[in-house]
Amino acid sequence: MIKKTIFTAVLATITLTAFGQQWPEVRPEAKAGARWWWLGSAVDKENLKWTMQEYANHGIGALEITPIYGVQGNDANNIPYLSDRWMEMLREVQKNGKELGIEVDMATGTGWPFGGPWVPLEESACKAVFIDTTFVGDSVDGLDLSVLEKEAKYCRLNRAMAYWQGEPYDVTEYVRNGKLTWKPADLLKTKINSSTNKTQKKILKQKLKDMKSAHWQVIALYCRYGVMNVKRAAPGGMGLVVDHFDKKAVSNYLQHIEGAFERTHTPYPHTFFNDSYEVEAATWTPTLFEEFEKRRGYKLEHYLRQLLNGDTKILSDYRETLGDLLLENFTQQWTTWAHKHGAITRNQAHGSPANLIDCYAAVDIPEIEGFGLSEFGIKGLRKDSGKTRKNDSDFSMLKYAPSAAHICGKPYTSSETFTWLTEHFRTSLSQLKPDIDLMFCAGVNHMFFHGTCYSPKDDPWPGWKFYASIDMSPTNSIWRDAPYFMQYVERCQSFLQMGQPDNDFLVYLPVRDMWQKNPQKLLMQFSIHAMGKLAPEFIQSILDIDHAGFDCDYISERYILTTNYKDGMLETATGTRYKALIIPGSGNMPGNVKAHIEELKAQGAHIIYGTQTADLMKAAKPEAIKADCGLKAIRRKNDTGYHYFIANLSPNDIHECLPLAISFKDAAWFNPLNGEITPAHISGDSIDISLKSGESMILQTYNEAMPLNDKNNKATAGSITDSMVIKGPWTLTFTEEAPKVKKTFSLTKPQTWETLDDDSVKVTMGTGVYTTRFKLTKAEANKHWKIDLGDVRESARVYINGHFIGCAWSVPFILDCKNTLKVGNNEVRIEVTNLPANRIADYDRRGIKWRKMEEINVVDINYKRTTYDSWEPMPSGLNSEVRLLEY
Repeated sequence: MIKKTIFTAVLATITLTAFGQQWPEVRPEAKAGARWWWLGSAVDKENLKWTMQEYANHGIGALEITPIYGVQGNDANNIPYLSDRWMEMLREVQKNGKELGIEVDMATGTGWPFGGPWVPLEESACKAVFIDTTFVGDSVDGLDLSVLEKEAKYCRLNRAMAYWQGEPYDVTEYVRNGKLTWKPADLLKTKINSSTNKTQKKILKQKLKDMKSAHWQVIALYCRYGVMNVKRAAPGGMGLVVDHFDKKAVSNYLQHIEGAFERTHTPYPHTFFNDSYEVEAATWTPTLFEEFEKRRGYKLEHYLRQLLNGDTKILSDYRETLGDLLLENFTQQWTTWAHKHGAITRNQAHGSPANLIDCYAAVDIPEIEGFGLSEFGIKGLRKDSGKTRKNDSDFSMLKYAPSAAHICGKPYTSSETFTWLTEHFRTSLSQLKPDIDLMFCAGVNHMFFHGTCYSPKDDPWPGWKFYASIDMSPTNSIWRDAPYFMQYVERCQSFLQMGQPDNDFLVYLPVRDMWQKNPQKLLMQFSIHAMGKLAPEFIQSILDIDHAGFDCDYISERYILTTNYKDGMLETATGTRYKALIIPGSGNMPGNVKAHIEELKAQGAHIIYGTQTADLMKAAKPEAIKADCGLKAIRRKNDTGYHYFIANLSPNDIHECLPLAISFKDAAWFNPLNGEITPAHISGDSIDISLKSGESMILQTYNEAMPLNDKNNKATAGSITDSMVIKGPWTLTFTEEAPKVKKTFSLTKPQTWETLDDDSVKVTMGTGVYTTRFKLTKAEANKHWKIDLGDVRESARVYINGHFIGCAWSVPFILDCKNTLKVGNNEVRIEVTNLPANRIADYDRRGIKWRKMEEINVVDINYKRTTYDSWEPMPSGLNSEVRLLEY
């Protein structure tokens, strides 16, 4: 029985307020989560309490504990994984979490992948080692089939096969100590003597004669165990990676973890987590031959030559079988085990050799991963040349996990978010927004930072760090304004978790086309880094669908077979409805799947081959906001209408009046940056849409007209009618900075502070406070003004006449003045917080030792050891003039 409930339909009711609408109820799952690295698990109760309080204060609603390697010289404080002391710390975290409203999750092991010291060699991940040789004649004595001596203790013979004239012979029983002694002629003579058919005897005798000069190929296959140790393992977790394909091995692994919980009477966590499948060396499992025959209907050992030669049929069947075993023996068994203990599972299926849709669908919360920074060309978004890496998770990759959630009626799709956007200490809040917006448009609604490090409060700056960015922690200067980003995520996710998905099409995932590629390798892993090469045709199909103004979810053969045609639409087993099924690629699929599709077609279902826009338009209406303007968007259905999350991830400002693909009577805009709700301006079936480059909004439509109080206060495209430069002079002081800056600077106009003539200000990390005064006439004061901060490095809180008007942390850095301006003298105070880059570069130039973590320690975006002493100073503060804009 699952104690923690996952809502099968998260429906928030939109009720009328004085303005006609309100934001959906914020459930705990709407808050941002974070992977919580425990270095050496060297935690203590006092610092756990302080750290979790910081997280709660800043808006983090879930923490996933992942123990990893420790800190240099801190061995005495390390706590072995699953020890009584470790379990005591877990109970402390659970107690704090209950008090602070933080969900507590944990990885099902240390580092990654699953493994540890309790995994015996015979249950560890293994690979196939082939010994391929030949002999001539009708017998062989002592043919060497042995592996290298240094490998022998890890290897067990799984099968030895001999081949002649296209016939396979199992010679495993004739191999002793790595030597084959075998007389095939004797076997043939026995057949001759027992045969009563004269014709058959004649054929066999000729074969016996030919055998004297026969050229035999012999292939011995060994299971080589122990091919991988746990990566980034924590104390108590170092050891072999478990065989994910073997049911017993996985069961024993989980029972060991279960034993620690039962022994210490520790409550199980809310969620058990599994990272992406990265057991790239594991190509075999001891029972593969038996499982293959059971599933594919023939013996793989009869075709080892073809397997090694890359025969597409044999290779595809081998890869499919490995995928089946991973799904059943690992993913499904793990989830069943978690459910037995009242927990749920969150899983990254990518990287696995299986059909990703099936593996994502087998868990409670599918999780995709972003890896790198997307380049959209958004206006005003700073670039950091040479210090970023391209995002390997494009839009098509991000849709795998949401697709599985949608077709299976799962309410949440999570994401490992902001992995390696930039080099350490250089990631700004403004750089986060476009990539999380892209994830939201793909269907993510339950994001997790990657990640945050436990670090004692009094540890010298910068504290304990994980080797890969991002670093969402109290020692990072972006932490000061992070709550505003957390509020943005919370507001977006409150809508994205509401209602049901409303994508247009199902798209068959042509996994068999993919399995037949790359014959030079046995294992095929569907990793985010490889999909561009494995599935370029499929990726293009998804981009074609998106560019045409439609949206879709991927579906596997397994779930097509449970999809029905009902009331004019395709409906999955859990009730998610679609207008058509698209079949890209070659259409290579099993006969039963083809037959089911034909049956659906006969019933009236739209079945579309390829992605021609004209064909798509026969089944569904495109969204003009996507097709005509290039906006990114996702649409969901709710009890009162529909809602869209819309992001302008283009270089262009959009001001258009466009029709929607759905019918509606009324609509309102919800601004996730500041929480404002504004009635939409409607013209017939169209809505005015105004989004600057980089902006995002939520549009809620209604099936009935809403009794809005202020029908005249409607959002319109509008344009700037006047502007005014706030000239200054300005004063610049500092707060919450390190090192301390004692001076007060007088500036004729805003400028970044690393350019000022002061040593401390060039390297400080913290907040610079820009203040100036200016006058307005009565006519000017009565206008509707917004303040445009221009180029902000990196986030800014703005106060006008002592009133806080907001935090500008994303482009465009524009805030509404909210009637704070007055006739006569006005004061504006802008508190700009920079990045830690200049301070950490100064540490390296002065030789301060801060890289104190064990194992990989801290590396650059290319996983190379580096220092930052050569970094040029990063601009910090206001990097342009500040203007008032009248709308």
